[in-house]
Amino acid sequence: MNMRHLLAPAATAAVALSLAGCGTGTGGGEATVSTGLIRSEAYCNRQGLTAPLRQTFILIDAKVVKKSALATEFAERNAFIRDLGLAFANPALALASGLSDPRERITILLVPADGSPAQPVFTGCIPGLSPDEEAAARSGNSGLGEFFTGDALSEMAKEAEQFQIAIVGGLTNAAKSGVDVPEPQTGPVASSALFSAIRASRGVLEPPKGTLARYVIVTNLSAADFEDPASADTPHTQGRTAGAKAGGDFLLSDVMIVQPDGTAPKGKEFLEGFLLAQGGRLVSYSSGKPVAGERAPKAVRYFEGEAAYPGRSERVTLRIADDGKGNLSSSWLTMLGGVNKPIPLTGQISCSSPTICKIASDDKGFAQAWSPQPGGEPEFANDIPFGGMRNFSFAITGKDLKGEASDPMVQIGNDDAKSAIAITASER
Repeated sequence: MNMRHLLAPAATAAVALSLAGCGTGTGGGEATVSTGLIRSEAYCNRQGLTAPLRQTFILIDAKVVKKSALATEFAERNAFIRDLGLAFANPALALASGLSDPRERITILLVPADGSPAQPVFTGCIPGLSPDEEAAARSGNSGLGEFFTGDALSEMAKEAEQFQIAIVGGLTNAAKSGVDVPEPQTGPVASSALFSAIRASRGVLEPPKGTLARYVIVTNLSAADFEDPASADTPHTQGRTAGAKAGGDFLLSDVMIVQPDGTAPKGKEFLEGFLLAQGGRLVSYSSGKPVAGERAPKAVRYFEGEAAYPGRSERVTLRIADDGKGNLSSSWLTMLGGVNKPIPLTGQISCSSPTICKIASDDKGFAQAWSPQPGGEPEFANDIPFGGMRNFSFAITGKDLKGEASDPMVQIGNDDAKSAIAITASER
C-alpha cells in the first residue's frame, strides 16, 4: 500500500499515573518484618556483585486469594499463589529458566478488592550468581572467589532457602486479607477495581532511578467485559482508547498477566491496546503458570532526538537495552506529542565496544503495534506512528544514534524511491 503523505501522529496525552516503588533497602541474611512487610535483602547490595537493572512487581488481586489465617491453611488453600511466587523467587528454578535475574528485586503486593492502593507484603533480592559470574569466580579472575569455598556455598544455599521461606511468609500474610470464595473481576475491565487500585498505587510501584520495572498481574479476568461489540472499532483500538482515558503509566515496561488454573484468558487484543496506550507491553497472558519472556537487560542507554517526517521533524526518545546475549530487551521508541505513542523495539543488537553498536529489527512488526489489528495482515495509515513501518535499523557511535524506520510497502509523499524515515538522536 502506498502512503502519499505522512501526517502528524495523533498524540497521546501524557499519562498521569506515576507507578512508584519500594526503595532499595538493606538487610542481613535473615528476613525482617516491618509494618506487615517482610524484607529479605542480603543480596540487594552485595559487595563485588553488580545490581540488576530490572525490578519485578507481582500484583496479586485479593479476589483470587483464598482467605487463610495460618501458614498450614495458606499452603492448602493457595497452592497456585504459592507456586507462582516461587516460580519467580526460587533461585534453582527462576534463574535457570531466565524468568528472573540473579539478585533481582522481587516485590509482592496485595491489590485490595475495593480499589484502594496496593499493599506491599514482601520485598527482597534473589540470592544467586549468573553463569558468567560463577565462571569468573571459579577461574579466580574476579573478586568472587569467596563464593566457592565450601562454607560460602553452603551459606548461599541457606540464604536461598531463607529467601523462599520469606516469600511464602509474605504471601501467607497477604492471604489474611483474602476472600472466602475467590471471584473474577466483572464489568468493564478498564474501570475495574483492579486497575483502579493499580492507578491509585502511587509511590509503591516505581523502581529506583536507573532500574526498569516489570509487572506481573495475578487476577481472574474471565468474567470481565472488554470491547463493545456494537463499536465499529477493533478490540485493539477500543483498548487503546480506554487506556488513554484511564490515565495510567506502566513506565515502558513488560506486563505479564497470570490467571488461576482452569480460568480462560480472554480479551487479549483489548488488553494489548489498553496497556500499550499506558506504556506497557503485554508479553504473556496465561493460566496457572507464568510464561518466561525476554531476559532482563544487562545494559541500558537513553537517547533523545527526532524523526525526519516529510516536511517536518517529530520528536522521539529511545531506550536501548540489551540482554547481553545479542537481543534487545525492554527497549522502546516513543513518538512525542500532545499524545505520546510508545513502540516496543524487538530485535538484535551487536556491539564491538560499549559505545559502538548496530541494531536491527526482527519480524515482529515494529510500528504495527499501533495498527488496529496487530499480528494480522500489515496495515498502513497516516495516524499510525511511522505510517505502520515494520522495520528499523540503528547504529550507535559514542553518544550518537543514527538510523531509520522503513518498509518497502510504504511510499513517502510522491517519491517512489523513498520508503524510509531517518532517525537521529543523542544520548541524554
